[in-house]
Amino acid sequence: MGHLKIAFPYIVFLCMGLGVYWSNVRGPAGATLNDARVPSPGICPPCGMTVAEGKGVSAEVDGRTQRFCRETCRDRYLNDRTSTPQAAADKRLLDPVCKMDVNAAWGFTHDCDSTTFYFCAERCRDEFAANPDAFIGERCLVCRTPVNIATALSATYIEKQYFLCSEEHRAEFKADPAGFFMHRMWGIPDWLYYVSIAALLLVSFFMFEGVAAFRRRGRLRRHPLGGENTGETPVPQSGGGRRPVPGCPAGAVAAAAPTTPACGTSAHHQAAGGGDRIDLMRFGVVRAMLLSRPFRFVVQFIMAAIFLLILAAGLFGNQNPGLNIAPLLTWTVWWGGLVVLIMFAGKAWCYMCPWDALAGWAEKLSFWKKKDDGLGLNLRWPRVVRNIWIATFFFVGLTWIELGFGVTMKPVITAYLGLLMLVLAIVSAFLFERKSFCRYGCLIGRVSGLYAMFGGIEVRRRRDEVCHACHTKECVKGSQTAYGCPTFEYPGNMNTNTYCIQCAECLQACPHDNLAVNLRPWGEDLKVEGKPRRDEAYLALLMLALTGFHGLTMTPVWASITGAIEAWLPLGQIASFSLGMAGLMAFPILIYTALVWVSYMLTTGMAVVARSSKTNPSPQTGATTYYDYFIRYAYCVLPIALFYHLAHNLEHLLMEGQKVLALISDPFGWGWNVFGTARWVVPPLVSLDVLWVLQVTLVAIGHVYSLWAASRITRRLFVDRAAARRGQWPMLLGMIAFSVFSLWLLKQPMEMRTSAM
Repeated sequence: MGHLKIAFPYIVFLCMGLGVYWSNVRGPAGATLNDARVPSPGICPPCGMTVAEGKGVSAEVDGRTQRFCRETCRDRYLNDRTSTPQAAADKRLLDPVCKMDVNAAWGFTHDCDSTTFYFCAERCRDEFAANPDAFIGERCLVCRTPVNIATALSATYIEKQYFLCSEEHRAEFKADPAGFFMHRMWGIPDWLYYVSIAALLLVSFFMFEGVAAFRRRGRLRRHPLGGENTGETPVPQSGGGRRPVPGCPAGAVAAAAPTTPACGTSAHHQAAGGGDRIDLMRFGVVRAMLLSRPFRFVVQFIMAAIFLLILAAGLFGNQNPGLNIAPLLTWTVWWGGLVVLIMFAGKAWCYMCPWDALAGWAEKLSFWKKKDDGLGLNLRWPRVVRNIWIATFFFVGLTWIELGFGVTMKPVITAYLGLLMLVLAIVSAFLFERKSFCRYGCLIGRVSGLYAMFGGIEVRRRRDEVCHACHTKECVKGSQTAYGCPTFEYPGNMNTNTYCIQCAECLQACPHDNLAVNLRPWGEDLKVEGKPRRDEAYLALLMLALTGFHGLTMTPVWASITGAIEAWLPLGQIASFSLGMAGLMAFPILIYTALVWVSYMLTTGMAVVARSSKTNPSPQTGATTYYDYFIRYAYCVLPIALFYHLAHNLEHLLMEGQKVLALISDPFGWGWNVFGTARWVVPPLVSLDVLWVLQVTLVAIGHVYSLWAASRITRRLFVDRAAARRGQWPMLLGMIAFSVFSLWLLKQPMEMRTSAM
């Protein structure tokens, strides 16, 4: 069972991969992925423009007549077919309704005037079939009225010619051409939305009532301290306590969750060698890589080279986001891929981080060899900010800049933000000891640190007694060949991934070989009863609010909200955006605050509380304040935020990420074709109907894990099971509300600029 829990994430993503593959090989008459690149005779292959019969120019292609909008497109297309080994990739199918690149294998087609048109989904096909004339023929990009190519005004954008009905509209188009290439991506259909809500309610009811019923009937009976039932059943004491377990101090039962190991051990110590952990250090190749300092240098060097390429492209390349690799590689591939990396490899990004690498090389003047003397001042990080409030401020600020100023469409601003992170890392490396910025100030490290509590990799001690018996503590102080922990962690009592950066320094420094790199099930850190922190709790709540806010800004609903604010108050666009962002950040937190208050009122005075966040009192005297509730329950929203974040970014990765194949040949937008892929037009990697199922599945998984986490937190707080159940009801309603909101966001059509897709 332990290995099955470890394998579960890989099974989930294997099934998702099979779904993606199936979406590209299904279709009528055996259509395949390559069929998506066979253009309709009436669609100009290079630019996707519809060309009516008798218009434009034509050429014989593969034994049939292919129409082109103009001679330039015809000559370019024919030249690419003969000069490029991958010329077939330049054949393009475009949905005439939403202008999205599509794959013929998806099977959404409609025949009109002897021409087969391909669509992204049933909605676009049905909309086209109802009124084909609204989409066939050339139209003004600004007002969408039909235009005559012979008399219309033209404008060129990304080597393609477009037509407009008036000089005024041409000037408007030239002022912001990318703004007129909005790609509408449909959200999940109504039937899937309502079925998903019903499924969430059923799952919630089962987890709340069904499991409890099974426990009451003895089917899932376990020892109060986590072992199998031994006949030592709990006996109510005064105040709702339990009979002490032989060998454990008084009150230990109240201090432990039902699956907490026996007294004197920790959850991670007991599990490290058990069936729900696989120690990767026992595999020779993995061990050799993690203990090799040159190997880490090679990985960091590659990432630093990619980072410098992004900087150069953003600063000096073509500022059209559709031609520059910096925005796509940063905001789609890296930011979207980072969430996937965290889920499977924990804090692996910190292992390869280019900002840390460049800062460390500059301060130590060494690439991989340990140097005790560097150029830094080794000052202590100020005590007043030894928390993650600075990182939280940076996270909110980055979201405001990214969405409020459209940074994802601006290569040069993307580069400036990358430079800012590098400057912060370098300045901190020269001023402060070790890697203080990584622990306290890095927004990427702190956001990924909370998400990594759910991750599938951990660095942990193998045996507690070895750490306790070690007096030299090389893992903290360093050895002759390795540094002490850069983020001031002591592996002997480290039970969560939050502040570990997986740099492997402790692995190399430990003289007892007592540290393991474990594969583990998802969400293991949420089982550990660590010391809850106020700054972490607020960051977790902000992550929940901002992931939803990020999705909302890409829907028509957000335009309505900002429009209403501007109509109500005499504010500009940025001020209206900022006010709307502040309100939508505060709204989920206020809902959470109210739910926690209701939970607190339902349980206060009705049960004996097991422990507070500041002390570890006995069951008879302990007390938990409302603030303890607020801080502890905040961690249970992390799975909802994480899995919606993944569902949202999955859309970007699978719909846009493939564009990087073309941009790697011309990263600066200067007309290069280094790898012969610059003319590739790769359709999205998954159809919308399959993507919807994948997204709903991820939201459902996050919902289940949040309910599980909330249940464990409640059982840790209360000895009295009746009080625990009362306290869970408001949180159950909150988890359902947050998950339904995630589904509602997925239901909304997303508006995206196709020039960057």
